[in-house]
Formats: sequence, C-alpha cells, structure tokens
Amino acid sequence: MVGAGPAGSHVAAELARRGHSVALLEQHGAIGKKGCCTGIVGRECLEAFPIARQAVVREARGARFFSPSGASFTLQKEAAQAYILDRRAFDEAMAAAAAKQGAECLLGTMVRAVSPAGDAARVEAEAGGQARAFEARAVVLACGFGSPLPVALGFGRAGDRAAGAQAEVETAVDQVEVYVGRRHAPGFFAWLVPTREGKALAGLLARRDTRGRLEAFLRHLRDQGKIAADGAPPRFGGIPLKPLGRTSGSRVMVVGDAAGQVKPITGGGIYYGLLCADIAVDVLGRALAGNDFSARALSEYDRQWHRLLARELRIGRWARRAFERLSDRRIERLFRLVQDGPAAESLLADPDFSFDWHGRLVLRALRRLGPRAALAMLGR
Repeated sequence: MVGAGPAGSHVAAELARRGHSVALLEQHGAIGKKGCCTGIVGRECLEAFPIARQAVVREARGARFFSPSGASFTLQKEAAQAYILDRRAFDEAMAAAAAKQGAECLLGTMVRAVSPAGDAARVEAEAGGQARAFEARAVVLACGFGSPLPVALGFGRAGDRAAGAQAEVETAVDQVEVYVGRRHAPGFFAWLVPTREGKALAGLLARRDTRGRLEAFLRHLRDQGKIAADGAPPRFGGIPLKPLGRTSGSRVMVVGDAAGQVKPITGGGIYYGLLCADIAVDVLGRALAGNDFSARALSEYDRQWHRLLARELRIGRWARRAFERLSDRRIERLFRLVQDGPAAESLLADPDFSFDWHGRLVLRALRRLGPRAALAMLGR
C-alpha cells in the first residue's frame, strides 16, 4: 500500500482485518501532511465511515454564498448537512485503525518505483537515506495527486486539474462562506470555513496564480473585518478534476486522489476515495483468494467504481465547464434567480438533497430554477 491518506489507510485496514499481510508505506515522517484539504464531508460519508466522527470539529447546516458584486443568500437546513474535520486528526485515526488491524505502517518511506512482473510486484523505496526493496502480490497506489508512480506504470495523468491554496486564519465568522466570481477565483470559488473556536480555513481553487489570488482574497477578508491581520503560512496542492482513463493493471490498482476519484465541482475527494477503496478491497480479496492478479481480474475494480461514480463525475464535469464559462454578469443573474424564487427552499426540502452527490443536485437545481438558469449556464 503506497500512501497513508484516508483511502490508502482504509484499504490497508480492511485487508489486514481479513487476515492478509499489509505494509503501508508513507513518504512523510508523520501522518496528515495533506496540503490543501478543507476536510468537509457530508452526512452520508460520516454514516458510512464512522471513524471520521472522532475528527469532527464543527457541523455545518448550510452556507452563505457571495456573488461578484457582494450580494449574498444563505442556504440552510435544520439538521447538519456537512461536517468539518480536523484533517490531520482524521488521517491519523485512519492510519491508527490500519495499524490496529495489523498493517505495518512505515513512515518516512518514499516509494521510487513499482515493477509488477512474474509472480510478484517489486517495490523500490528509500527510507532514512537507505534503499529498501519490498515484494508484494499486489500494490495499491493511494499516493495522492501528482505522484509520478501512476504515470510510470502507464496509467497516464489526470485529464483536468486545478490548484488549491489555503491558510488557517483567525475569525469570528461562524458560518461557511463561499465566494464566486472572477475577482477571487475565476471559474471556481473561494471559501471561509470555520473550524475550531476562533479559527477558520480561508482558501480558493484556481487554474493559475493561486498564491497571488489567495493573498488578494485574504486582503479582502481583512478589509471586511472578517479575519485578523496575521494567519498561518498558506499551503498549496494540486487537485484532479477528471479521473485516470484506467486505474488497474497487472498486480496494481490506483485509488483516491491518485486515480482522480474527486468531485469535479468542489474538488473534494475524501468520500469518493473511501467508496472506491471499499471496492478495491473487495476485488483484491477475490484476487488474493484465487491467486489471480492479472490485469483482467483486477479490471473488475474499474468496472465497479465506474458503475458507481461515472455518471456523477460526468455531470459534475459538465457543470464545472459550464461554470467556468460564466461571466460575472451571468453569475449575478443566477444569484437573482435564486434570491427571487422558491427554488432554493424547495431544493433544500427535497428528501434526496445530498451534500455528497453533486450531479443529482445540479440536475434538480436546473429543473427547479427553470430554463433561464439553463440558458445562463450555457452562456446564452
């Protein structure tokens, strides 16, 4: 197992629980070095993977959305719709669960190459300046976005990507805030997400110049009196917006951010990565039982996770591309449609409303807002 993020640790824990020998190789010397993750998950994620509960620092019942002109509206339900995690604590809990089940966690171990051949896959690594080599019947790459390992193994690169920047700040704001428009995050969005008392994460997604855009966004928040003058140093990270074309081969699987199993609209990858990790465990379990690690056998992993997520990701990518084409004027038009009509309230009242499934939300929102919203999204 390469990478001790949530997806990698979950696969390691479940395989170890089934009695298999598992080594979890993590390049960093400590767990939880994720660069730019706000750590927001939905109710369904928390129910499906209850270990996340111990890392929850705040519940969110809704959010306040700001247009390019500064107009705003709030979408909120009575019950919590999302949960903000201490991301480091969450990663630590997932890795600890893997270790408790018997997985061997090797920190500070950088995997340099994976060579699946013959009756084993050879893993070449470096730890403490010393070369190390491992052999395994199968290898799962959960090494995050940007790792060269999937490329070296012929899986290619994510077909679309964005960059994220985020900093912890001091604030008195107690509600999630989302900012859209070309001033802060062209084609994407910026956020202010309260975490622990008096603290929040302020960040954004963009195609380029994330450092400069984050600095400008922080100045805006300071000028509005929403955050204190000084904050922690920013962190940066790449985010895949389209999955790899193939995520399995002979003796190898790719899971989580490394596979591009990420919500195209928000860039969130925790829940989808864990769902795909469960699929990987089931497919690997059968491969281990039958001693068949061929590309054909492991391709069942691709089929199953595509069956679960392909439509969701396809709709999300369409919405992402449409939103990136919107001018600030058209965004303002969409804001007025939400503010002036009952669509938002009826959408929130829908029993199928879900923070975790954006494709469903996009289609229902367009139906509720009517043809004018569709025309705005299409740039007409």
